[in-house]
Amino acid sequence: MFKKTNKIIHIVILLAALIILAAAAGIRNHFMKTQARQPEGENTMKAVYLQKEDGNSIFINLTDKYPFTGTIPQGELYDEDGEKITEKDLNNGDVLDIWGNGIIAQSYPAQYNGITKIQRTEQANQEYIEEYSHYLEELFVEKDPSQRPNLNVCYTDDLAQVSVSIPDPLSYTWTYEDQNGESQTITTDGPHILQTESTEITKLSEPVQMELEFDEKPESIQLLSWEDSLLGQYQDSAAQLPEGTAVEVTENEKGNLEFTAQPGTIYQVRGQWKNGAVDYGFWVPA
Repeated sequence: MFKKTNKIIHIVILLAALIILAAAAGIRNHFMKTQARQPEGENTMKAVYLQKEDGNSIFINLTDKYPFTGTIPQGELYDEDGEKITEKDLNNGDVLDIWGNGIIAQSYPAQYNGITKIQRTEQANQEYIEEYSHYLEELFVEKDPSQRPNLNVCYTDDLAQVSVSIPDPLSYTWTYEDQNGESQTITTDGPHILQTESTEITKLSEPVQMELEFDEKPESIQLLSWEDSLLGQYQDSAAQLPEGTAVEVTENEKGNLEFTAQPGTIYQVRGQWKNGAVDYGFWVPA
């Protein structure tokens, strides 16, 4: 009787061991699949994609609940089954897994330019649309026709991607149509950039690539520079102000205008739009 009971116990123990091994194998396979979905060394976040009828769109980080913009990587956007799709296939309320370098610019909305892969996990989540659609109304307000374009100067340092807003233009001539359908023109004639206290972008020890990011892309642009040692020399002087040096500006893959900023330099940007011309100034000290 004892031997029979002992045999039954061994069988039960063997079955339990097999069940444990099978469960462990299942967990390991699930873990390996999960790991395979995230590229090694990259960060992932869950977000919802929101889009207005006019085409403007924004992402909302569902963990920390803040809005951000980001460039959808070409050829790295997938649906729920892992099939490649395009940005046109995304709809308001789609829930996404987003991979990237994790470097997010501290602006409002935040900017995530280091996205490497996006996969949709759910379509048109109505709960998220109702909860977060107010961001679309806040961020994409219909612009006053008398308002001039805004400029941000962007760059990447060792810690993050930074965006600096240029608060006021130096001077401008702007024509617009008022509520009565009549044409109005506003003209200001501000001081020369060497006679102003320009917005400081950042101190540099070596050249750095910077972007000129407008909320309305100009038809053309001119970028001039002066050594910042000239600042303050012409405040009360009737002497002729020195001409600026033309700086090469190119368009990058994101569609933003890009240039190489030099330490110890004052910059003036002149943008030309169909409504007029606007001058902006900023300073990159050494």
